[in-house]
Amino acid sequence: MRSSTVRLPGPVRRLLAPLLVGGVLAAALVLLHRTFRSYDWSDLGGDLVALGPGVVLAALLATATSYVAMTGYDALALRYVGHPLPYRRYGLASFVATAFGNNLGASALVGAALRARVYSGWQVPGPAVARVLGFSTVTVALGAAVLAGAGVVHDPGAAGRALRLPPAATLALGVVLLAAVAGFLAWACTGRAVGRGSRRVAPPTPRVALAQVALSTVEWLTMAAALYVLLPADGRMPFLPFAAAFAVATVAGLVSNVPGGLGVFETALVVLVGAQVATPDLAVALVAYRLVYFVLPLLLAAALLVRHEVRTAAARRAEVTPAAPAAAAVPAMRRPSALETTAPPAPAPAPARAAAASAARLPTVLTPSVLALVVAGTGLLVLLRGDLPGARLPDLSGVTTGLGGLAALVLARGLHRRWRAAWVATLALLAGLAVVAATHGDLVLTGVTSGLALLLLPARGVFHRGAGPAGRRAPVRPVAAAVLVGAAVWWLELGGGAVDAPLLAASSSGDTALADRLAVLAGVAGVLLGGRWVLRRRTPAQRAADDAEMARVADLVARSGRCSSQLAFTGDKRFHFAPCGAAFLMYQVEGRSWVVMGDPVGDATAFPGLLGSFLAEVDRHGGRPVFYTVLDDHADLYRAHGLALTKLGEEAVVPLADFSLTGKARTNLRTCRNKSQRLGMSVEVVAAADVGPLVPALREVSDAWLTSRNGKEKGFSLGTFDEEYVRRSPVVVVRQDDRVVAFATLWVGGDGEEVQVDLMRRLPDGPSTVMTYLFVEAILWAKDAGFSAFNLGVAPLSGLGGGDAPSAWERLGHLVWSHGEQLYNFRGLRGFKQGFLPRWRTCYVAAPRGLALPTAMVDVATLVGGGVRGLVRG
Repeated sequence: MRSSTVRLPGPVRRLLAPLLVGGVLAAALVLLHRTFRSYDWSDLGGDLVALGPGVVLAALLATATSYVAMTGYDALALRYVGHPLPYRRYGLASFVATAFGNNLGASALVGAALRARVYSGWQVPGPAVARVLGFSTVTVALGAAVLAGAGVVHDPGAAGRALRLPPAATLALGVVLLAAVAGFLAWACTGRAVGRGSRRVAPPTPRVALAQVALSTVEWLTMAAALYVLLPADGRMPFLPFAAAFAVATVAGLVSNVPGGLGVFETALVVLVGAQVATPDLAVALVAYRLVYFVLPLLLAAALLVRHEVRTAAARRAEVTPAAPAAAAVPAMRRPSALETTAPPAPAPAPARAAAASAARLPTVLTPSVLALVVAGTGLLVLLRGDLPGARLPDLSGVTTGLGGLAALVLARGLHRRWRAAWVATLALLAGLAVVAATHGDLVLTGVTSGLALLLLPARGVFHRGAGPAGRRAPVRPVAAAVLVGAAVWWLELGGGAVDAPLLAASSSGDTALADRLAVLAGVAGVLLGGRWVLRRRTPAQRAADDAEMARVADLVARSGRCSSQLAFTGDKRFHFAPCGAAFLMYQVEGRSWVVMGDPVGDATAFPGLLGSFLAEVDRHGGRPVFYTVLDDHADLYRAHGLALTKLGEEAVVPLADFSLTGKARTNLRTCRNKSQRLGMSVEVVAAADVGPLVPALREVSDAWLTSRNGKEKGFSLGTFDEEYVRRSPVVVVRQDDRVVAFATLWVGGDGEEVQVDLMRRLPDGPSTVMTYLFVEAILWAKDAGFSAFNLGVAPLSGLGGGDAPSAWERLGHLVWSHGEQLYNFRGLRGFKQGFLPRWRTCYVAAPRGLALPTAMVDVATLVGGGVRGLVRG
């Protein structure tokens, strides 16, 4: 009997995971607050200085040794998988990956992804990369087991008091941990692999296994020593019991998945050793340890990444500089950075290729993220300095200081999203804070803000979004923000304000005078208003395509075999041309979504360059690319650019070679045609050149149809009744007693193979069979004209939810398809088209993965509906 397990849906797990992490962090912070409430945090700066240069130097030396030892993990792992590399190739990249992994959330994933990027670039196969990452994880665990086990066995009594266990139980735990390490070494000596098939794991050689244990033990010892030396010498507990408690606390921080184990590690260590170390000494040591072991390596890693980005950008510019014809054919020669690769990745299985493709962008992605994290930390520091009595800048209110910190926190979001305006504003803010801090004699804040500004300065090229021209708007928001902040600061500092409370307290306290409270609220509103202006999306201004562009579009459409390329003439789209000019995309911007209508149009060999340049433009403006109603002909191209294809519906295409009204399968069509003719209806296909005189009669039908539906013209993915647009195409006209009762415009493929129906309208009081009759006659006309297929258009949501693993969107679409008849006749539309016995081909929407798709589809619906009002009215 198979056991069943309850597994939460993916969206629920993604929602609960951050909530659980946040809950763990909140609980840890509450406990820390209670533990250290007796400590006067205004003395922290002096206590840190009192540690002395000798103690700080010892902590720095232990930190450096620990990080060097961690780079040795890679040496052993590469030797284990049979791909040894020179240390100079991976040492620096290993340090950067470790620094990021120690500080960011999901540290194992971040460090592993960066390592996967480096290894795949040096032709290490995908399966070997996975083994390297697993090997490194085991190595870390071995050192933790040795450290904890040895500390317990050495002094069970002290370790028992730290772990709050009886000495016998503590000794047994230590023995078990050391026995596990001994068992690993014994397994290495046997040389026997465990597992089967793809999960078969071979042991390392005894020499490598011993090196694993020794290196990991050294790494853990030096990491513990970096904190141990920061404790006062006269109050320290023995090192080995402390190291055992340190290993347990570190593992707790890793398991919590809180970035850097922040709060969780400190809480666990306080619980384990708080009774044996004075609270003030432990508080100072923990803060100093965070600065030495986490913050300094992170800043160094960020500086290395910024340097890498600057060198990469300079090399790219050099490669395209038209200095000489010969130089264009040969890339500029340069010495590769240790953070990049010079050889193409080795072939790997599809999942490994996908992981490597994602990891390849991590250095570029992490640079702004890390800088944003550091800026946010600085902003929090400045904000807290206003909240900590005795830590404020002299002669400066806590509110003014807090406004600067709040502004840094707001701007950090813009840095994370790579906005150029946020980069400029952050530099200006940091420069201002540095000047103010220097003026008031705060050398610590001056050094932090100045150093961060110097770190941001060379990273200008990374913050490229919103750097180009955008729609011109009057600068009302920035002026208003400047006025609000300026007035608040003037009142609080020079105008008679009497607020000496921190920012949050001043804004909510009932003891604050009304004028002072209004000044505080005005300052906060100014910061938020200015931040919103800096972080706004900068969509290029809409402009009408000129005659030259429309001529290029018309030429490419005339040679396109895709009938829907005629949507280029609806007048509601922008155009993006391939660098070579042989293809184009038609799109429109709605919200954050840059919605492309259909597949690219033109020469297929130009499509990769076209998509690449378009996605770069979207990224430069912080947009979200959405390709609406695309076929699977170019699915690999979309996936190669990181887009996921999701089913949208199915398109009905009637083959014309064997189409006829004879036989049992098309009895209903034959009956409908005969009935319509008996009612006096007739059909005429009017050539585009002869449509002009019919426009008034066609408009009468169109207006009556819209009025009966209480709707408005749709657009973007559908043709609209615009006289110029209607005159471009053949029109199928149904008359009854010389009165036009229905019509449909036809798109004709440029290759003469396919015809597709576009705009369809009928009189509300016309015969019920009129549209079926129109389609039958149009299909017969297309067959007689020599076309090979007649496209009936898309049946929305048709065919969704039927795969082996349907996405959440597909399941939702299937639910609407099954139970949404009162909203839209989905089944009826599919059934009507099925009566013509078509071939069904799937249509997709290509968009970034994750939660972007539902929002993007709302933007698409808004475009098609002609705005929010049209979307609601239908």
